[in-house]
Amino acid sequence: MKVPSVIQIQFVALRRLLAETKEQFCFAIRNKLRSIFGWIMSLSLFSWLYKNIQKILIKVLSVGPVPEHVSFIMDGNRRYAKSRKLPVKKGHEAGGLTLLTLLYICKRLGVRCVSAYAFSIENFNRPKEEVDTLMNLFTVKLDEFAKRANDYKDPLYGSKIRIVGDQSLLSPGMRERIAKVEEITKHGDDFTLYICFPYTSRNDILHTIQSSVQDCSQNKSQSKIDIKKFTSKMYMDFYSNKCELLIRTSGHRRLSDYMLWQVHENATIEFSDTLWPNFSFLAMYLMILKWSFFCTIQRYNERNYTLFERVYEGVPSILKRKKTSMSLYQFPDPPISVSITGED
Repeated sequence: MKVPSVIQIQFVALRRLLAETKEQFCFAIRNKLRSIFGWIMSLSLFSWLYKNIQKILIKVLSVGPVPEHVSFIMDGNRRYAKSRKLPVKKGHEAGGLTLLTLLYICKRLGVRCVSAYAFSIENFNRPKEEVDTLMNLFTVKLDEFAKRANDYKDPLYGSKIRIVGDQSLLSPGMRERIAKVEEITKHGDDFTLYICFPYTSRNDILHTIQSSVQDCSQNKSQSKIDIKKFTSKMYMDFYSNKCELLIRTSGHRRLSDYMLWQVHENATIEFSDTLWPNFSFLAMYLMILKWSFFCTIQRYNERNYTLFERVYEGVPSILKRKKTSMSLYQFPDPPISVSITGED
């Protein structure tokens, strides 16, 4: 028996209504749980406990090896805003706050450099309103970082910021502001932040090729281009070949034309299903802990211990034979004379 089309339409409408009701219910529950968690964390006791646990974990991890250069592909800001029925701007603002929080943690861990994929050249194809929003937000964050880097009370004091990418695509006003911020923070030696804006890895390699060829044509004595010279001319200078850990959020398993040269050799690439604004201290901590663990094993194996040395290393220190100290009078007598010309 064929069901009348009117009833089919009603069934479809009812199914959609139930799906929307379920989505709204789940959204309300998530918001409620989030507000309860936020209220708990706002209590002084829990806030104090969380901060101290974080300090202990950071000190434990800083004992072992930590990556010198950590890079982030900050993906998921738009989906974060959409899932909370917020404007896209709020999603990007939340992403900026996450980056600032993780910068503090990385600096305390002893990481020397952090790079972040803030804006791809391909992003210029997005709606003009969103591009303008990103540009304005980027300007605000630039000024904020410069203030923090020069405030001795701030954890980011002594940091340096570099904006890398094809700046010819930016407005003259934006380029002037970037140059000003880089000049203000250029003496920061403790920590370096590279903001890739606007950037693609192919553009980075193309820029390096053009720069290398130009130098060779101007300097006739330098006709050979080797890997070391080529790498040094890339946007990130010293850190162009030293990315140990690359983290991408939001569930996508691809690099999106980012740091193809920098991660080709010894980098560890970690993917997280978490949206970038939700990417927490614990998630990054576990990734760096995993990197540190395997790095320790690799360095241990590279030392090529003999079987005796491995067994000896496993013996408790209390059972090891103590080395006897040597008295000054036990050393042999010095020679009567020494020739510095090599003659007898």
